[in-house]
Amino acid sequence: MDDKLLRRYIMDKAGKAERRQVVSWINESHENLERFASLRAKYVFECMPNSILPEKQRNFGPIVMAIAAVLVLPLLVCSIWLFISRNKALDMYADASSELELVLNQTEGSATYTSNPGTNSLVVLPDSSTVRLNGSSTLTVPLRFTADAREIYLSGEGYFDVRHHEDWPMIVHTSKGYDIRVLGTTFDLSAYENDEKVTLTLIEGKVVVKDVKSGKEHVVRPLEVIKMDVPKETEAVAAAPEIAHADIQKSTAWVNGELVFDNTPMPEIVKQLERWYGVNIHILDEEVLSYRLTATFTTESITRVLDLIRFSSMLQYDINGKEVYIRKERR
Repeated sequence: MDDKLLRRYIMDKAGKAERRQVVSWINESHENLERFASLRAKYVFECMPNSILPEKQRNFGPIVMAIAAVLVLPLLVCSIWLFISRNKALDMYADASSELELVLNQTEGSATYTSNPGTNSLVVLPDSSTVRLNGSSTLTVPLRFTADAREIYLSGEGYFDVRHHEDWPMIVHTSKGYDIRVLGTTFDLSAYENDEKVTLTLIEGKVVVKDVKSGKEHVVRPLEVIKMDVPKETEAVAAAPEIAHADIQKSTAWVNGELVFDNTPMPEIVKQLERWYGVNIHILDEEVLSYRLTATFTTESITRVLDLIRFSSMLQYDINGKEVYIRKERR
């Protein structure tokens, strides 16, 4: 296989017929996969700006290539980023991602990335698109995309930056009854298992949201947010989605490490705090569920957050390990 064609595939410049040729060649042998992984590692390395590296540290390409010789693609890319994040000369990369917080489980055909509570982790896909995972989220990615579509599976929340390709769509599957089809765009998708709605905020580009059960599709345009009820088993068709103008800053605040509440009801506060801090919150008085909160948090501990809730809402709390108990203040 010609290296020029492989690089065209890696750079997302290959046509459909060329992609089929490359995918077929990769599948022929483990040696072909290793060669492809090595070239991709070299490409990723070349894309890193040399200007941020001290002169004596710019020549560690052989190290990256050695890694490429023994690892398949998704694990390879993750390893490169781990190497970078551990290098003090590359603090800008360490600040931009939290790969050390990612848990990678790899099978023969796919890799599953799990972002721990309170983390903000970057995943680089086989086509060089990126997904930043919010805490308590899981992304399953094939080791190689097919020539027809780039299919991935999300449980939780992810901020997607998808490379455009007119005849090579990306399909994001959720377990909530909706699939998202994109060609090249930037959007935030929230589809946590314990949420009653799937929420998509489109920053740029265009996406099509499909109700898998009914086959009905909804087109979302830039700066719109669509909220879709999770269809119940007894419903033939889910309720019509809500489409409105998006508050991009609020919807994507978590990407910048901010936890934002804007007149947010307590049930939603509980879910977000559990995902953010990895705790289990128990509401002991039902009346507390009617409370709302407006606040923004960045580096505060769970104790500081609960203190603010206590002062602003006249509540009390107790913490026992990862168990948090909230109740009305006793007078």
